Amino acid sequence: MATIKDVARMAGVSISTVSKYLNGGNVRPENQEPIRKAIAALDYRANPHARGLKTQRSGTVGVLLPTLSAPFFGTILGTLDRALRANGYHMVISCYGSLHGLERDYLRFLLNTGVDGLIYFPENLSKEEFQELTGSRPMPVVQVDRVIPGVDTDVVLADNTGATYEAVCYLIRQGHRRIALLTGSNVIFTARERLVGYLRALSDYEIPYDETLIRSGDMVVATGYQGLQSLLALPDPPTAILCTNYDIALGAITAARDTGLHPPGDIAIFGYDCEEIFSMMTPSLPVVMQPEEEIGTLAGQYLLERLSGFAGPPRCTRLANKIIY
Repeated sequence: MATIKDVARMAGVSISTVSKYLNGGNVRPENQEPIRKAIAALDYRANPHARGLKTQRSGTVGVLLPTLSAPFFGTILGTLDRALRANGYHMVISCYGSLHGLERDYLRFLLNTGVDGLIYFPENLSKEEFQELTGSRPMPVVQVDRVIPGVDTDVVLADNTGATYEAVCYLIRQGHRRIALLTGSNVIFTARERLVGYLRALSDYEIPYDETLIRSGDMVVATGYQGLQSLLALPDPPTAILCTNYDIALGAITAARDTGLHPPGDIAIFGYDCEEIFSMMTPSLPVVMQPEEEIGTLAGQYLLERLSGFAGPPRCTRLANKIIY
């Protein structure tokens, strides 16, 4: 069986260059083709198990998140994958689909596969549950987008409260007083933070809070569609809607048009994420854009630093959103 030394010898490069190539690192273009040809000629296959026995590392990072369908998560994963591959790591991904039981099971599964570290988008796990599952398997963990109160790990968040506050203030300045919120379940950390921003804006402008203007549910299109339909059925319906994720916004826009309303003229709709889609609408709709690539890059950086031996106190970084009017 061919070894990495054989590949390096045939390609005329160093072993470290071949290793970098195999792990997705930057290799000079003039070296890439000889390495490819040597791998093909020798039918070389890397043996991750042998490498793991030598280094006590699997070369894999677990990623646990709710879904792959939302553009927000997809962009973060793409950026994270590039950062990890450049340093010799590959991702093992599990999606729990907002189900508490699956979130527990998939966290246990990833830990049992022997991953070297974990990128975790928590949703409905308690501190006690997390500690029960991870107590005997200490490893670097970075919580992303959400956080489990009391769990001390590195954390990368967006400014959910501040962005929602600014969006609602914008709608108020446009003359709206009946502003509805279509959001996720209050078990989700980001949904709770966005509700705080909504309430703070109403308070600062002395607009009474009306609980009938809040609709919450799973972060899916149906929540936006059904939520807007029920809001329009109110005796005094809202004139503006703030949607707190991309799928909910798409559902609300679809429901508005199916009802014969054309945003923003007939009803104002403020979106979240995927600015490319909302900017193509005529007229374009305002949107909160989260720093998805920055989140993925920083989460990867924090985890790689821990894997390289950094032992400083847990870091919590909150990145600013961009609001496009």
